[in-house]
Amino acid sequence: MTRSFRIFLMAILFLAPFRLVQAADEKPIAIIHARIIDGLGGPPVEDGTVVVSEKKIQYAGPSGGARVPSNAQVIDAAGKTVMPGLADMHVHLQGGWDGISVDLLGYQRYFNAMLYSGITTILDTGNYQPWVLQLRQEVASGHVLGPRIYCVGAMIDAADPAWPDLAYAISSRAQIPGIVERDKRAGVDLLKGYANLSDRMLRQLVEQAHKVGLRVILDQWERNGSPDLVQTGIDGFAHAPTRKMSAEDMDVLQKSGLFVITTLVVEEYSGRRRLLDLQFLKEPLIADTTPPWFLEELRAEATRTLMEKEKKDTERSATGFDEMKRNVKKLFDARVLVAAGTDAPYPGVFQGEALHHELELLVAAGMTPLEAIRTATYNAARIMKAEGEWGSLQAGRRANLVIVAGNPAVNISDTRKIENVILDGRVLDRSSLRFDARRDPGFRAVPGQFSSPLE
Repeated sequence: MTRSFRIFLMAILFLAPFRLVQAADEKPIAIIHARIIDGLGGPPVEDGTVVVSEKKIQYAGPSGGARVPSNAQVIDAAGKTVMPGLADMHVHLQGGWDGISVDLLGYQRYFNAMLYSGITTILDTGNYQPWVLQLRQEVASGHVLGPRIYCVGAMIDAADPAWPDLAYAISSRAQIPGIVERDKRAGVDLLKGYANLSDRMLRQLVEQAHKVGLRVILDQWERNGSPDLVQTGIDGFAHAPTRKMSAEDMDVLQKSGLFVITTLVVEEYSGRRRLLDLQFLKEPLIADTTPPWFLEELRAEATRTLMEKEKKDTERSATGFDEMKRNVKKLFDARVLVAAGTDAPYPGVFQGEALHHELELLVAAGMTPLEAIRTATYNAARIMKAEGEWGSLQAGRRANLVIVAGNPAVNISDTRKIENVILDGRVLDRSSLRFDARRDPGFRAVPGQFSSPLE
């Protein structure tokens, strides 16, 4: 067998999960005797039925009111819970395990891990723009198996961008109208302003974006949540704030109508708290989907000796993590639109599994399990102004569902106990989504570039 033929064969096998889904039965699906968590935050429906056909939910409610088609594929979910497919509203698809290295060719691994974990929708918040737009296009067309993709394209930063490979570098306000118009033509879903932009440039960016019907999400690191930034007219923050937020600050955010994406897991990583005990690497959502070399490199990272500057940064992030948890609960209580996101990938922040840990952290921050689930379902759809299309189990919504063992309304960690994932009305073969070294092409990441705005 020639080397070129072996590579060709591995590429075919790497995409095998897609072909398996394409061959799935087109019959209607009826999930019976399930506990229904609809994503809206209300109490679960016990002994419920969900009927799916033609990629849409046709019925979701008490079993007594259901009409199950005679030709339906029936899934008996007695003792189990059906809920909307989950959405991670802050990911970066190009990254390796560490958040800085670049692995463009390994996208199918990440998609598989997300789907295996019940994540059926994502928002990519900064990437190589033509590449992520093509991924979005090919997933939407069915040529690539993956969760639905929304994206911001390239980030918009100042003359010395923090992520030079992933950003437009703006040195003059005169550049902004042209960049906004270019992104509008490209069809990005949102624009993202980044850390080095001045308030004046940011205000100009927002003004131009709103003229063409685009919204602006912002990450300005330690300034996230600042009323000064809110006054620029932005539409949302890509991270919950780590700064101390007064009642007056919260009031400004609430009255502005903007949204906030949580990302507790990445701040927990920055404080290196999750890396203190690596038992979580045995979690099936990680162990079943992750290449061995990712885990080897992560273990080496977790046990290395930190430099003095890194120790100080870690202490600051640990303090910021505690403040972020308090702020997320304050924002939620103030009725600010809050949605779950992870900023995956970073060490210990895995594509797929990280969202389940985010939900656990949201509950630890004071949300109820149903409130936390809403942040990763209905609230996520609201951010994309798509709540009439997905994000809840209601008739007419897109048929993206997850069936889990147990009751996440009582124990949030039960979201991890996934038994079935239904994507656009088709039951996925989860076994085909597991990492398999025999099928994986073995793509390895290359170094990326990053320059901290704080330096």
